[in-house]
Parts: sequence; C-alpha cells; structure tokens
Amino acid sequence: MRSCFHISTLAMLGLLAGCQSIPEQQSNTTAQQVKPTQPASFVSSLPKKHSVPDLHLEEQYSEVATAPEDLWELTRRNLQLTEHASNPSVVRQIEWFAQYPKHMQQIGSRAEPFYHYVLSKVLERGLPAELALLPVVESGYSPDAYSSGHAAGIWQFIPSTAKYLGIHRSRWYDGRKDVIESTEVALNYLENLNVRFKGDWLLAMAAYNAGGGTISKAIRKNKKAGKATDFWSLSLPKETRLYVPRILAIAEFVRTPDRYNMPLLPIKNEPYFEVIATGGQINLRQAAQMSGVELDVLERLNSGLLKHATDPTGPHQLIVPIEQAPAVVAALDELRSEARTVWAEYKIRSGDTLSTIAQRYGTKVRVIKEVNQLASNTLRIGKVLLIPQAELPELEMAETPSNIQYQVKSGDTLWKIARQYGVSVKNLLRWNQLQSARSLKPGMTLNVAPGNALAKRSQGKRIGYTVRRGDSLSVIADRYNIRVADIRQWNNLDNKSLIKTGQSLTLFIN
Repeated sequence: MRSCFHISTLAMLGLLAGCQSIPEQQSNTTAQQVKPTQPASFVSSLPKKHSVPDLHLEEQYSEVATAPEDLWELTRRNLQLTEHASNPSVVRQIEWFAQYPKHMQQIGSRAEPFYHYVLSKVLERGLPAELALLPVVESGYSPDAYSSGHAAGIWQFIPSTAKYLGIHRSRWYDGRKDVIESTEVALNYLENLNVRFKGDWLLAMAAYNAGGGTISKAIRKNKKAGKATDFWSLSLPKETRLYVPRILAIAEFVRTPDRYNMPLLPIKNEPYFEVIATGGQINLRQAAQMSGVELDVLERLNSGLLKHATDPTGPHQLIVPIEQAPAVVAALDELRSEARTVWAEYKIRSGDTLSTIAQRYGTKVRVIKEVNQLASNTLRIGKVLLIPQAELPELEMAETPSNIQYQVKSGDTLWKIARQYGVSVKNLLRWNQLQSARSLKPGMTLNVAPGNALAKRSQGKRIGYTVRRGDSLSVIADRYNIRVADIRQWNNLDNKSLIKTGQSLTLFIN
C-alpha cells in the first residue's frame, strides 16, 4: 500500500493506515459468501485447525470455564510473533507510540464494536492474533476510513485489489466497508500470502501492504546478491519497512501494557452485534425509528450500505447491536411490505430544483441530499438521483408525553401503538421506562402523545410511486388500500389510459 496515509504526530491518534496494490500473480483466493452468524465467547489457547483433540466432556467444560472475559487477554494468549519485539525497528516504533499513552485506549474504543468478530475469525483459522491488530495500523478500526489512495474500510482495500479479490461493490453497497465481508476476504488473502511466502508471516504482512510482487522482487534481488531473504534483510519501500514494525509494536503494547504505561480499556469477550434478515429492502432511518436503535449506531455498523439502505436486489440484512436485535426483529415483523421504502430513480432535467423534485415525490430536500451525498443544492442536468418514497415521517416531535394514556390489549405491539398515535417506538420506551419491546404486557397503561403525524396521515400522505414490472392500477390500489378511481383522478388518467413500467404516479395514502 503505497503512500496512502502520511502520518503526522497528531494524525497518529486518529488513523494509521495504508492501501494495497494488485498482487503480481493470480491466487486461488476468492471472497466467500458470509453467513450471518455470531460466535460465542472464545476460549484461550484454542487448538489450531485440523488438530482438535478428542477431549472428554469434563475437559471441554474446563476449557470453556477458563475463557478470559477480556478480549485483550485473549489476544495476549494467542500472539505468535513476540520474538521480534526486540528488533531495533520495532523498538523505535514502540518508543514513538509510547509518547502517546492514551493511544491504545482510543483504539480500543473505536475497535470495540468489531474486535470480537475479527479476533474470533482470526482464531478460528488458527492464525496469529497479531493479524487482528492489523486494522489498528490500517484504519484505526474505523469502517469509514478512506485514504487519499482510495482505500476504504478497516482493512483498507483499494478498488483494484477489491475487484481482484472478488469484493462485492455497487452503487448501493461497498463490501470494503462491510466488516463481515472485508474481514473474510482479508483473512483469505493473508493466508494465501502466507502460503506464497512459505509460512513467513512478516513477509505476508509486508505483501499485504506493498503487494506480493514487490516482496518477491526484493527476495529475488537478495538471493542474487547472496543476502538473507527475511523481512529485516530486504530493501523495501519506506512505508512497508514501517508498516510491519508498527503492527508488532501494537502487539507488544497488548502483551505488556504496564511496561510501557499504555493502559488498555477492557473489551468484553462476547459478540457485540448480530446480523438479522430484514425480509426486504429497508433504510437505516426507518429501522432506527421503528426499533429505537440510535441511527448513528446503525450507520457505523452498516457502513457498507452506501445509500443508507439495503440494495433493492438484496441481500436484505442489517448488523445491529446484539442486545437490541430482538427489538429490531419484532419491529420488522410488524412492517408490512407496502410500508417499506420504495426507491425511484429520477433523471434531472432543465429547470429542476431539489425542492420541486422533493415535492413531486412526497419527500424532503434534506433526505434527497443525504441519500445522494449531495454537498449543495446545485443540480447537474442528466444526473440520476435516487429518491426514497413512502419513508416514515419524522416522529421525534414530542419530548414529553401529553396526559393521554393507552391501555395495552392482547396482541398489541409497541410498533402498532406507535403508528396509531404518530409517535416513535423509541419515545414510547423512554416515556414509559421500558427496557425493550418485550416489556409490553396486556393490561399495562402507557403514556402516549399524539403528534402532527397522526393528523397528516388522516388527511393522506402524498408520495411519488414508480410503476414496476407486473403493476396494474388495481395492484397498486390494493397495495396501498386506495381506490383505482382515485389514482386515475390524481394522475389525470381516463378509463382507457394504461400505465407503463417506469411511469411516475402521485398517490395519497393513509
């Protein structure tokens, strides 16, 4: 990864990162479909793969019982490259980092949502725990990290390497920023490089940074000159010569933090997030309003969703904090397909403004700008905008409930009650001091606050609708519980008018 991040003294406290170049030779490594599973807490000193002994039940129980509660301790027990800590290059990096004793605490704070997942995947493969620290140097464990060399995600893949390794990318999704897909591909790639360089992990990490071709060329040069071919003996780019010692220095801080006055904030040895199927396309704002999960939390966990929504073609899944997963699942179960976001594509024409487009589709200028990542209101003729339709209205209007109360009936859910009174699930939880949606019981009395959204829905909400393949006026009418005659009236269609795929309609729905 050549010259992607130029590190200054202050920048070190943020991101320490690089980018990658295309390997010289094609490998057999390809991105694999990642299943939405979460491992349980990991046990220290796991046997390497293909060598699991046949333990008696009592011995297995003993192993589980000794699992460390802190992921740093688990990392410490599985470091495999500690013999290099005394190398002068590593010592220089240790001395440099040691000037900033809070650095590892800051890294731990950023890594916390992802570190259990990454470390567990590293240990499942029997790899050195040092590889779980590679994203510390690459990106500071920030999934939104983006370098001047166009590298992205915690593993900092550049576009060409992502394409070579089969990372999925589209206008909706960037697998480089998806912690699950990028981690799978990164570890596959590192294992492949390790095989290529005959089991030498230092050379594999160097190749991850500079490209396998650069390392192979340096090895051939040393062989020709009769010199050693280990990492420390090779003539490599400056960034690569710093890159590997930095990873080893971070590992040394994890191994003996007290020795360097580099305290670590504990990270629990338990999954932080869970992957759930949404059953269809959904945007993050909608999911946040329904479930009460903070929007910025969903955005960080789902950084791969470039439009803040799942790809219309799938897969439809969200990464959510594991403690709040039941609330999200319950809310999704209550979400009818017609209440989901429907996306339209609009090609900008002469005379268009964001306000006129927003009015046409029944949405807001702010939403269009956010979805399309527009920095200003300036539009370019011919550019295609993505327009979210049928988005849930803003429901965070009332900070405190009015004196209206509601008695919970059998079959009620927080989502149903929230929709009925025009408030959010999040507010209902807060106003009634409920821990989760599962706390709702028949007979309970809830404080509720009717908002403007209720009145607006009774009058009908205007939305734009793009006709899809297989649609007819009766299908659309059934979908939104409206009349065909009304659709014709709203859109100046006579009884002989036919609708076509891609045609824009205006609807008023309750």
